[in-house]
Amino acid sequence: MASSEMWWRPFDWNIMREVDEGECHVALVGAASLYADRPIVVSVHDPDHRFGRRPQLLFKRRDRTPSTVLRSFLIDSTGRGRFYGWTPVQLDAIALAIDPETANHLSTVEPEIRIRRLCLIELAVLIACRRTLIFFQIIRLFLAGNKKGAAFRFVRQCDALSAPDYSDWIEAQALAEKNEARMDGQVSQRSLRVLVSIDGGDALGVAETRDSLNAQSWRCFQEATSADVAKLIEFNKADKDTLWIRLPGGVRLAERALERLVEPFALSEDVAVCYSDEDRISARGERFAPFFKPAWNAPLVRSGWLPLEGAVFRVVHIPRGVAVESASSAEIALAVAQARTGDILHLPRVLLHRGQSCYSSPTHAEVQPRRERPAVSIIIPTRDRAELLEACLKGLFENTAPADLDVIVIDNESTEPATLALFSRYQQSGLIRRIALPGAFNFSRACNIGVDSAQHDLILLLNNDVEPIDCHWLECLAGELDDPTVGAAGNLLLFPDGFVQHGGVTLGAGTVARHSFHFRDPKDGSDRGLLRQRRDMSAVTAACLLTRRDLWHRLRGMDEQNLTVAFNDVDYCLKLREAGFRIIWTPAAAMLHRESVSRGADDTPQKLKRFAEEERAMHERWSDALKADPYYNPNLSLIAEEFVLEAHPRTLAARSSA
Repeated sequence: MASSEMWWRPFDWNIMREVDEGECHVALVGAASLYADRPIVVSVHDPDHRFGRRPQLLFKRRDRTPSTVLRSFLIDSTGRGRFYGWTPVQLDAIALAIDPETANHLSTVEPEIRIRRLCLIELAVLIACRRTLIFFQIIRLFLAGNKKGAAFRFVRQCDALSAPDYSDWIEAQALAEKNEARMDGQVSQRSLRVLVSIDGGDALGVAETRDSLNAQSWRCFQEATSADVAKLIEFNKADKDTLWIRLPGGVRLAERALERLVEPFALSEDVAVCYSDEDRISARGERFAPFFKPAWNAPLVRSGWLPLEGAVFRVVHIPRGVAVESASSAEIALAVAQARTGDILHLPRVLLHRGQSCYSSPTHAEVQPRRERPAVSIIIPTRDRAELLEACLKGLFENTAPADLDVIVIDNESTEPATLALFSRYQQSGLIRRIALPGAFNFSRACNIGVDSAQHDLILLLNNDVEPIDCHWLECLAGELDDPTVGAAGNLLLFPDGFVQHGGVTLGAGTVARHSFHFRDPKDGSDRGLLRQRRDMSAVTAACLLTRRDLWHRLRGMDEQNLTVAFNDVDYCLKLREAGFRIIWTPAAAMLHRESVSRGADDTPQKLKRFAEEERAMHERWSDALKADPYYNPNLSLIAEEFVLEAHPRTLAARSSA
């Protein structure tokens, strides 16, 4: 965020004394011993809106990268706002970044800011009252013995308490948009015109759609039927400045929808398709149920999970032979993607409003590709823990459909007799090969050594605490790699209690990356159906990751020097994407991951130092990518859980998945 003013307050003893006596009335506050790694509440009274309506708190961290993390909240029309959140470890200072779009810089009234710690009981009561269903899910996790999961979700819910209601979010966005430059002049100079087809719906719905068209801020459009567009394509009469949008009757456009959707086409002739976010609108005009979409994700489009009604097409980019009269917008976009005639962009703004009768088509799971009897080299780094490794190996040899398996166990100085006996038994039977890895544990080195010794082209990285659930898991994963555009595939991993361990990886969450839907119940519906959908992701975990040996060597595998334990899988996936390959996550190959859910945090000084160094290495290498995961909407929080609104969107610019 580019702000014209920031209020910093360093930690000092005067502030500490004020805090000890109660709430402090200062611009912002310090005292690391009081505020670092703690839940806090910041209350703001700013009647003249000197801070604007969407201020951001900046938490400065000591010896960490990035050195500052942002969190946002809303201030209401009376000038009151309240931020709840869990502060970072190694906190040095807190700042308030003023929203320049809605700030009143002529104000003479000094805002009042109060900050204090929340006790855990008070926080628990707040979560129980405001997010009751999730509070009971946290209790379920705790009772199931998943203390790590309960603690994780408890902290995430603390961060979610600052999420605005959708109605308040709409109001804040509208105020911010008043100061944005309009595109009318620029678009008209390019002579772009939009053909609008209103298909389906009753007379009332068509009238509602047409009324929203007539209220558009940009006027260079005309109505046309799908048949008219088909003729333009058939006889090659469309030029690069002819755009087309098809709207179901009853769908309403936001006031500046056409202006905003046309803008990417005006800026680049390579843009072929642009679609936006949407919500629903009641008969009384109340907006609700926002749908914040990912950037282009072909599997989700094919399954129907990602609707594209209201997408704008550059007509010359629609391949000839596509039956635009009968094909859906999603089918046309898929044809454009397959033909690679231009870029498909997502505009993260809510520009479409569906009426009660304008639901998108029901979703279904896309058919999962399979490869019969795959040949796979499986690399398992391990150290002792014979009971885990034995369960893993039994799953490979007794609960996996017929496959040619080359199992390589990378042994990091195991000493327990049970583990050594297990090695001996499987080696004598010829089922595994054991390679010694002396010295400190280095996951990247273990994987590189394993790949160098692999006999097959398909390489599976597998943790020693992962077990198959269904015998066809490997066929499903291997089937994904039959697509030459796919560089790696990962799968759904579940804890023994049924909660989600891995549903893909979201970049930027937790400063670098975090597992999607971590510790969620896949049956409670909070995933909005995504855990049943195979889809493109920016990264998947190396706890179970299938890739190709030639790609591994081409990209020089994992970084043994800078990423010995954490983020090496994310780094590898980002290298694949940089080289033009896709990452697929699938639920069809679900497996059990016996990650130690009761183990405490890795918070020794040595581990914290190592983690900070790996965090820095990732940001030095992938800073831009970590800030903009194409498969996660920038209107949603990276601090709280999935689908939690962010008061201040990270960006509203059109984006692609490339």
